[in-house]
Amino acid sequence: MSRRPAALANRPAADRDAVDLDAPAPPLAAGLDGVLNEFASLPGAEPIAALHGAQLLLERMHCTGARVRDGCSTSGACRFLSTANGTLAVNLPRPSDWELLPAWLEARSEGVPPSKEQYSEWTWPRIAATLRSRAGDVLLDRARLLGLAVAAADASSASYRAVRTAHQHGDGAALSGHGRPPSQPPPRVVDLSALWAGPLSAHLLWLCGAEVIKVESQDRPDGARFGNAAFHALLNQGKRCVAIDFASKRGPLLLRRLIERADIVIESSRPRALRQLGIDAEAWVRGQAGRTWISITGYGRGEPAENWTAFGDDAGAAAGLAGLMREATGSFQFAGDAIADPLTGVEAARAGWESWLAGGSGLISLSLAGVAAHRLGAELDRVGRARLADSFGRWWYAMRGGAPVTGIAGRAVRAPVAGHGEDTAAVFSELGISC
Repeated sequence: MSRRPAALANRPAADRDAVDLDAPAPPLAAGLDGVLNEFASLPGAEPIAALHGAQLLLERMHCTGARVRDGCSTSGACRFLSTANGTLAVNLPRPSDWELLPAWLEARSEGVPPSKEQYSEWTWPRIAATLRSRAGDVLLDRARLLGLAVAAADASSASYRAVRTAHQHGDGAALSGHGRPPSQPPPRVVDLSALWAGPLSAHLLWLCGAEVIKVESQDRPDGARFGNAAFHALLNQGKRCVAIDFASKRGPLLLRRLIERADIVIESSRPRALRQLGIDAEAWVRGQAGRTWISITGYGRGEPAENWTAFGDDAGAAAGLAGLMREATGSFQFAGDAIADPLTGVEAARAGWESWLAGGSGLISLSLAGVAAHRLGAELDRVGRARLADSFGRWWYAMRGGAPVTGIAGRAVRAPVAGHGEDTAAVFSELGISC
């Protein structure tokens, strides 16, 4: 397990014992510990010092009891499949992804869309058999056009080494240094994100004292609400929850008014989705000093990558982690559980807090693939490829044959968890927004 001697030395015994330092280290835990240490050193971010990289990387596995699986993500939704000229990480976590399989694999008959009964005929063995005779690069291009989360398993981390890009706007201070006085009230965060990376970043800001308002669609709540309840509670405790009917004429207006009252906005949508609601992140940042917008995407803002879909497991493969796992184990494997999500969540929270301390006025863009590639690259530079592959391999074999999460203590939920839309009326009333 990764070691943080300086940070651990001054902690209570209960905190020092949260991670077994003699257990095999999860991939990239050491680098994430370094990010957490830097985050915790910022004014007001002292609560972050109680966290460990290993805990955050494997937190969902701890909640679900999932185990490492051969050639398959811990959730079962993402798998490595061979093509005629390579291997792809194919992620199908949503029912709508399975409905797109006939279009992706060009399996329609005489141009007639298949019935719902035909959708159910698709199985992982059938998908694998179909892909073996197809060109991987063509499949990857088609998947991106259709909005499927597919990545090349043998990708190089060099393709996505930029951890984040920051754009300065307005009259705020530079995105470095600490420009806010100690008496400054904590920021108001409007969290438009879903699933893992974005909600984790908002949760970490909440630990630092921020007021967090979680915004969901009235008709389509955060998908994490339908997953493991304990994991959802960890990431969303203490947040006030607002639900908006985005299909109504008034819904987009309510969202814009809510965003106008935020210091920090976190979102994980493809940029065009918010533009269709009349929300321009760049214009919002320019409109008033002190604002920070955090954009989390699969591969970054800007055409064409901003339209590509990604989740934590396939983004980790795109970042080069699957290739290193093949060196470590002899075959393509997933490094941890959706590893790009917790890595990006921590990086986004640190960047957001730094920006707020400095006076804001910036749009910070982070991509799942970019953050994972950056962290992998930093570890390769620090210890070398052979040593890192050996570390990855020792962890993977230990986890595959042992307990779901070895040597890691789970975190407790310490604040209420609001139901879907539970605080809508109260939040709008307090902020002077007429519903």
